[in-house]
Amino acid sequence: MADFDVLIAGAGPAGSATAISLAAFAPALRVALIDAPATETVPIGETLPPQIKPVLRHLDLWEAFVADGHRPSYRTVSAWGGAGLVSNEFLFQTHQTGWRLDRARFNAMLVAKARERATPIVAKIAAAVATDGEWNIRLDDGAHYSARFIVDATGRGAHVARAQGMRFENLDRLVGIAMLFEGARDDGNGLMLETCRDGWWYTAALPQGRRVVVAMTDADLVRGAGLNERAGFARALHQTHHVSAVAAHARPLGGPVLRPAGSRRMIHETALPLLCVGDAASCFDPVSGQGIFKALRSGVFASYAIADHLERRDHDGLRRHTALITAEFASYCDTLRDYYRQETRWPESPFWARRHKSAHAQNEAGALAFADLS
Repeated sequence: MADFDVLIAGAGPAGSATAISLAAFAPALRVALIDAPATETVPIGETLPPQIKPVLRHLDLWEAFVADGHRPSYRTVSAWGGAGLVSNEFLFQTHQTGWRLDRARFNAMLVAKARERATPIVAKIAAAVATDGEWNIRLDDGAHYSARFIVDATGRGAHVARAQGMRFENLDRLVGIAMLFEGARDDGNGLMLETCRDGWWYTAALPQGRRVVVAMTDADLVRGAGLNERAGFARALHQTHHVSAVAAHARPLGGPVLRPAGSRRMIHETALPLLCVGDAASCFDPVSGQGIFKALRSGVFASYAIADHLERRDHDGLRRHTALITAEFASYCDTLRDYYRQETRWPESPFWARRHKSAHAQNEAGALAFADLS
């Protein structure tokens, strides 16, 4: 008999949500939650949209979330398609309040809830081989486990799925170049966005009086814009109007850090007992503000498919989950294309010219065939 029914690689929002939902929906399944030791990274100023409340309630986390003291956000502001700031008031939405996250505290809440039923293991998967429908897993600390099913929740890297030969289809080459500041004022907004010739910027207040400022552009444009160096980043920031104003007089903490941020979707062409969740399944542009919400929902839906597969021998559940992710991504691409096309001030800019092309087309099989955005 396998050591576990389900082994989840990655304890971020998607992996934790999968474990939490499995505990409620299929409590007889033995679940392990494997995660690598935490590493220090530049926070990226994440917020949660108002519609997160019913998802957290579904995971029995709403009261714990409120008790953790995340700061409410009633709007985002953006200069997108014009020079002036426009406010998106959450008060006009069904669930009226968004939230500015203390991400470390939020992740800790999720992991604590997941560990109420799942076995925690701190390590990385070094190798995973499926034989006769059962996974044999070797960890980087030398330990070995077996499992009937694996969930890849390792984020944008999708390390488990890619080791099995699965691949991403990329929509663009967007990257974010982030710098952390201290001593900036808190404007009370969730996020501020501002477009520029080579892309767009966003900034958000963080806990402990800090602020993150991020320049978004394509990977091949970073050096030309000077964003990879502290002095060049400062010059480009100074050319903004609204973002530079809220970051005025703030003190930089370290240099710019580059992170991939492009939209992509995993092509799920495998018969293995394996599902990808969160960013391992699909990555959304940060402008969507849907990253964590998508990750939590992805984990919940994955738990249903896994339970159907293991407990009810309903193998169509995995296919339904893949179809759901595919349809979700197609809808997202439509919305993203329309949103980027609102900005028309720099038609000669490579960044904006790429996004004014047709973002996708339907091939004969009805699957997504992405345009060449190079």
